[in-house]
Parts: sequence; C-alpha cells; structure tokens
Amino acid sequence: MSEMLKDFKTAYGKNLTKSLLIKEIKDFILADKKFKYRILVGTDSEVQEEGIEFISVIVVHRVGYGARYFWKKSLLKKNLDLFTRLWEEANLSLEISKEVLEELIKERLEFDFELHLDLSTNGKSKSIVKEIINLVKGYGFDVKIKPEAYAASKIADHLL
Repeated sequence: MSEMLKDFKTAYGKNLTKSLLIKEIKDFILADKKFKYRILVGTDSEVQEEGIEFISVIVVHRVGYGARYFWKKSLLKKNLDLFTRLWEEANLSLEISKEVLEELIKERLEFDFELHLDLSTNGKSKSIVKEIINLVKGYGFDVKIKPEAYAASKIADHLL
C-alpha cells in the first residue's frame, strides 16, 4: 500500500492524515455540487544545500469559483542532474495521482483530473518533455505543461 498521501498539509500548514486529506477534498466538492471540479497534481523542486527539495501539491479547483490546495515537502539527500530531477518530479506526481484517484474513485465524486508538469518546450527541459509526457499519458492521465501547468509551475514553485 502506497504512502504518498501521508504528510500533506492544508494551505495554512495544518497536518493531515491520508483519511483527513481525502475528507477535506470530498467535503469541498460536496459543499457545492452545482460547480464543475478539477483535481490537479503537480511537483516542483529546488536544489538546496542538503539535497533536492520537492514540493508536491494537490489542487481542488471549483471551476469559476476558487480552489483549495494541499501540499507536501520531501527532501532527497543527494544531488541530481536537471534531467533526473525532472523525471523525479514527474514520478512523484504520478505516484500521488494514482493514490489520490484510487481513494477518490471510492467516494464516487465527479471531477476532471490533470497532472501538471513543470516542463516547457522552451529552455533546458525541452529535450525530455516528450518522453515524460508520454510516460504520464501511458498511465491515462491528462497532462499539462507550462504555461498551463500552474499547479507545478506556480503553486508548488511558490511554496519552495
């Protein structure tokens, strides 16, 4: 059983268990059923002295009427080259996505899902963008890259 949903926090820093995280998402969606909802998952990273810091976010977007987000920080105590780091960001987001969807499907909630990658067809990451996108699509996920990938490129980046 995966543990990717443990140690998430609310936007205000409140620690959540896996079951509380799912309850918060469920309650937000059920609070107003007339809206359409999108759940977004993304991860960004930054090189720190002690290793690579990753921030992963789960965003619950009430389309046209706000959003809530939950975040998790993890530290990999080794250095990675840029390309390996980008693969790790994608892998973390994939693992979180698989687990959150597994839990939310049990709740029979209606929502669209997107996995957001902090990648661009411009800049240093352009040489691996297609490979990472194909990996994510292979899992059946709708994938967005910059500038549409705001869960990773804006929200997660802001928390680093």
